[in-house]
Amino acid sequence: MYIRTMSAKKYVANALTMGNLLSGVLVIVGVFIWPYGASVNGHMNAEPMYEYGALSQEWRGWGMLSLAGIWLLGQVFDLLDGIAARWAGSDGPLGMQLDSIADAVSSGVTPAVVGVMFMHSWAPAIPAPLKFLPLTMAMAAAYRLARFNVEAAAGKNTSGFSGMPAPAGALWWIGILLVGAQYEMYGSWGLYGLGGMVTVLIATLIGSTLIPWWMVSRRPMLDLKGWGKNPAFDRRRVLFLGGITTVGLVSAFFGRALGLGMLVGLLLYALGGAYIQKTNR
Repeated sequence: MYIRTMSAKKYVANALTMGNLLSGVLVIVGVFIWPYGASVNGHMNAEPMYEYGALSQEWRGWGMLSLAGIWLLGQVFDLLDGIAARWAGSDGPLGMQLDSIADAVSSGVTPAVVGVMFMHSWAPAIPAPLKFLPLTMAMAAAYRLARFNVEAAAGKNTSGFSGMPAPAGALWWIGILLVGAQYEMYGSWGLYGLGGMVTVLIATLIGSTLIPWWMVSRRPMLDLKGWGKNPAFDRRRVLFLGGITTVGLVSAFFGRALGLGMLVGLLLYALGGAYIQKTNR
């Protein structure tokens, strides 16, 4: 029994990695087919306005909320697979490559597809080239992950992230889904309720430009590893993360959307985390 248990342990990390990959694939499928197994319906005409799959207004935000939950579960799997690999003693080059491939899908291809569909369904009147701007996420994630693998193989190991990690980019787009879902379900702010649409479009533009730029940049980003090695740095991290959480919750309360708090928190992480990380060097 002990031998069987030890043999099974080495597959846990890879199973979690595959869960991350499949979550991204399921979100892509759900954008076109929702609920799963339904026929493909929808149009991208500006008048009348229809949407495909889970983004369709007929689901009143529940489709987007479901996709955000599936996607977020995949990011939890991504967080746990490294822990599971170290627990089982199975971390190695194969696991690293699988993790990068899974992240390329869930944090690159999936945001690109979701972003393009958001642009078509929420802003049908904008110029066609702008509707495909979120494709930058796929390219940025692929480059970011390839660079990380090359540097890891060369033995370069520094504290913090060099550029925004790909999963953080995925969290940005999960936040957009949550914002869109909540405004669809409970109403939006602004004249004629247009505030929610404006918020989603601005977040989508940031996710198509600033987020991928941060991913491929060399901007230092704070990580959450190495606790206990530097008490002064740990205290700064705790204060910084507490500040992000507080500002995020306040933004969510006044913006009437939990996802808005996530977006604000990620912006603060990208802007302020670089300073916190630099002070550690």
